[in-house]
Amino acid sequence: MLHHTRGIVLHTIPYSDSSLIAKIYTEQFGLQSYIVSGARSKRGKAKGNLLQPLMQVELVVQHKAKSRLQRIMEIGCKAPYRHIHEDIVKTSIALFLAEVLYKAIREEEKNPGLFEFLSHSLQILDLETGSCHNFHLCFLLQLSRYLGFFPHSAESPAHKIFDLQEGVFRATEPHHPYFLEPELGEKLLRLMQTNYENMQEFTIGNLDRRRLLERLLWYYEMHLENMRDVKSHKVLEEVMG
Repeated sequence: MLHHTRGIVLHTIPYSDSSLIAKIYTEQFGLQSYIVSGARSKRGKAKGNLLQPLMQVELVVQHKAKSRLQRIMEIGCKAPYRHIHEDIVKTSIALFLAEVLYKAIREEEKNPGLFEFLSHSLQILDLETGSCHNFHLCFLLQLSRYLGFFPHSAESPAHKIFDLQEGVFRATEPHHPYFLEPELGEKLLRLMQTNYENMQEFTIGNLDRRRLLERLLWYYEMHLENMRDVKSHKVLEEVMG
């Protein structure tokens, strides 16, 4: 049976001389693996271009509930980007987000809230005319809400140390090294009140931005099984300075 669904491309790997296997997060079926026939051939070049990381696509697919590998029958562009692939900062952010999502999302069932969050976030990244230097921090924090481990709010002003293992703010350091000291903890508290509309008002220096990103990745590693060895943030840090 054929189904129509929107999807967001997360990752592709070669499959045979002319085809690809694409990991796509879909609106109707969650994360799925699809064979895309002919995507690596000269005739299928246009189809292959639609499978770049984070492309938003319209799909007609075969879906068998017990199959690990589905098949795409038709593919088209749902929301073409205007700037992501032309702006080096946005391109670097997109590559980082693609790696995070590929490792973080494992849901093989639909989650409309998560899908809409991802689709909306990517459109904002594409169309943002101001600085995007804090976008990835906002994205990571908001994504954690949909994945089930958004930080608990501080219970009092004295709780400024963030325990990465427990996801809570404390007044004293925990008995392990995985925490944010008060200065960085306060920045995380402010980031929790930040959204895409006011992210340019979130002031943070380059060094602290790098440190906060590093600790947020630690946080993801502690709460998700497959989050080891994220590497693309190093490129992002070099681009941003």
